[in-house]
Amino acid sequence: MPGTSDRNSAIDPMRMGLALSVIALHTGFPDGLSGQAQQVLINGLYRLAVPVFALISGFFFLGAMRSGRGAGFVWRILSLYVMWMVVYLPIYGPDLSSVGHAAQLFFFGYFHLWFLPGLAVGALLVMALRGRVAVAIAALACAVVGLALQWAVLSGRATIQLDFYRNGLFVIFPFFATGWLLAGADSLPRIRGHWVALALAAVMAESLLWYRIAGGGFGVDSMASLFVAAPLVFLAAKQVGGDWDGKRIASMAAFVYFIHILIMITASRFGLEGNAKAVFVMAVSTALAWWLGAPRRRPVLSLLT
Repeated sequence: MPGTSDRNSAIDPMRMGLALSVIALHTGFPDGLSGQAQQVLINGLYRLAVPVFALISGFFFLGAMRSGRGAGFVWRILSLYVMWMVVYLPIYGPDLSSVGHAAQLFFFGYFHLWFLPGLAVGALLVMALRGRVAVAIAALACAVVGLALQWAVLSGRATIQLDFYRNGLFVIFPFFATGWLLAGADSLPRIRGHWVALALAAVMAESLLWYRIAGGGFGVDSMASLFVAAPLVFLAAKQVGGDWDGKRIASMAAFVYFIHILIMITASRFGLEGNAKAVFVMAVSTALAWWLGAPRRRPVLSLLT
């Protein structure tokens, strides 16, 4: 994009905003809204975070592949995953009921950590397929299957565990592949603000459609409109320049994402609920990330993200 390098663009500040939207999603912020209004936010706009995160990772993965660092990318993701699974082990460990349960949890990930093995799956599939046409076809097929499985579950036509349709194959890989394909394009279009606004309106409209399909509030992890909105939001942010330390902000956003469930549990034990809990989790997670982002503590932040 003209005049804006990847690290000086608004991509990384956007990551922080999306990380905070994940906290809003998991805490139901703001509470007290009607069912439809909450749907538009919690199962609508807030659901942009994971697709955009995956798309950004895919976009930068092309450079890693071309420089022979693709395997290193996957290893780093898996190392982070194991580390954070160990951090959260005292929380989910007492609830493990069998070897099979433990294996499933480790394979798919605890709560929000499902994103990390999903990224590894996305990267491995792109490395295996390599060709742009093959990656595009596989990503489209996986997206369609994922949406179909979600529809079957939310419409009451099938009973399928969440792990088997909200995972790296059906959710992360299609967006990761989209980012990878964008990175390899000869040129990228200049995005207009009203395009982004229309795409976000489509996300909100589709969220209400899923609300109707489900007969009330159910988790909606994938939507067709996200495949338009996520690339547009990403490309629009890429066009915006600024004087900031993008790498530091990206690490801070990742830390906020990884740590926020631990802070949520702490807030609940303090007796906080509703909007107070959401604000507490956002403030504490961001403050910790900012503190770790100081120059002498940056190595620790890098280790954790």
